[in-house]
Amino acid sequence: MAGFLLVGGAFGALGSEFLVSTGYSFPVSDGSLTATLVGIGLGIYLATLPILIYRIKTESKNSGTVKRPDPLLSFRLLVLARAVILTATGFLGWHLGQVLWLLTISVGPAGLVSQTVLGILSSVAMLVGGVLAEYNCRLPKDPDGEVAA
Repeated sequence: MAGFLLVGGAFGALGSEFLVSTGYSFPVSDGSLTATLVGIGLGIYLATLPILIYRIKTESKNSGTVKRPDPLLSFRLLVLARAVILTATGFLGWHLGQVLWLLTISVGPAGLVSQTVLGILSSVAMLVGGVLAEYNCRLPKDPDGEVAA
């Protein structure tokens, strides 16, 4: 994840410098990107809630018959959660690189900084949704307290 953060930060800072120095506008994140990042984080978390509910019911002492979620779907959601984590880390690096460029090199308007900070917050929301979704996909503990293999 650190590699994605560093590469995203380098692309954010260097890309901003290149585009502005060649006469293009600063690549600011608009509202649709920030809403999409938050929506992806929320969506992957909500998609893994049935797996979490199954795990909680399985680990409880007086659980009766619990309907098991589809294992293939659970695996796909786990892989998707990891992909969301890596993508969110790249977006977070991109926005951090842009803020670094705006605050150190540029004399950009404050509106660009605030929109980029919103991009950082939406990237963090996507990252948190992916991490929580990955946590939801954990296997239930065995009755003796060990994690199932």
